[in-house]
Amino acid sequence: MFAKYNLTKLLPVYLGLFFLIAAIHFLILSLQLDIKLSLAVAEALVFNTILGILGIGLWFLVKFSDFESVNRQEIIIRHLTISAVTLLIWFGSGYYIMGFISGNDEVYMNQMNQTLIVRLIAGILLYIILVVVFYLVINYQNLAERRVREESLQVLLHESELNSLRAQIKPHFLFNALNSISSLTITNPAKAQEMVINLSDFMRYSLSFTNERFSTLKQELHHLRLYLEIEKVRFGNRLVVEEIIQNEADQWPIPPMILQPLVENSVKHGIYDTPGDSIVRIEVFIEGQRLIVSISNNYDQSASGKNGTGTGLSNVIKRLRMIYGISDLVQVIKNNGIFEVKLSIPQYGKSKGTDH
Repeated sequence: MFAKYNLTKLLPVYLGLFFLIAAIHFLILSLQLDIKLSLAVAEALVFNTILGILGIGLWFLVKFSDFESVNRQEIIIRHLTISAVTLLIWFGSGYYIMGFISGNDEVYMNQMNQTLIVRLIAGILLYIILVVVFYLVINYQNLAERRVREESLQVLLHESELNSLRAQIKPHFLFNALNSISSLTITNPAKAQEMVINLSDFMRYSLSFTNERFSTLKQELHHLRLYLEIEKVRFGNRLVVEEIIQNEADQWPIPPMILQPLVENSVKHGIYDTPGDSIVRIEVFIEGQRLIVSISNNYDQSASGKNGTGTGLSNVIKRLRMIYGISDLVQVIKNNGIFEVKLSIPQYGKSKGTDH
């Protein structure tokens, strides 16, 4: 109740609790023990004010004592000692102050002495209740702080993993593109120059969105077309690209460079696994609250193919799972010589925003 940063907020609750205890105390004194109204009010205020002050000290003692590092027997001994000291101070000071206020009224002081055992039992119960409540509050605060720390670490871990996955994409593509440029400088210098220009534009986009969590579908498609122009220089008429894009989907938020690895896989496996033309088909449409992106290519079912390491598809699956917190956003379909990867992209990630 009196955590370092919540003292101002919780102090009224604490004071209200002791006001309630004082009211009950007053009712017992006036109705059950038939003590004069003025003395009943005075005693309720004096004893519960003292207990409230002692309770604040008890809070800090409980909060900053390392009870978790000691055994249960030692904890019991400590609390027996603390409770004895607390009750001694409470009753000693209370009796002294009430004796002064009552002018050592004989009837009142006799009633105090006759009910001493009951008062001690009530004091012990109040001590136990305070300690239990304090431990519950401390445990709640510790759990809340731990949850916040774990969530912060989880966010940092996710960001670190996302950055790692993004970093894997760039070298992978650059390796292939630079190999192609190297070959073209000998066989077709003009096309090599064209490819360098397209690669420059492609990398400019990639670098500009390095630290962004979302771009738009329109930007991603522009980025894909740059990539495909680079590959068309390399493969010529063998690479055929078909697009069916729903216009309303242009501004849909989408993770940067999430489609490029899939299109790269389609180009690579379509070209290598098909003796004739490789057809890469990109279809995008909105279905309910999801953006559906289908990327497919034809392949020769009888060919062994060059399967690669699966890094691109694996990275896409991991990135989508971390960003949206959903594990079934990617579907892989093989049917009648067509290999298709279908993405189902929610409108927003776990942050509920586009993070621009």
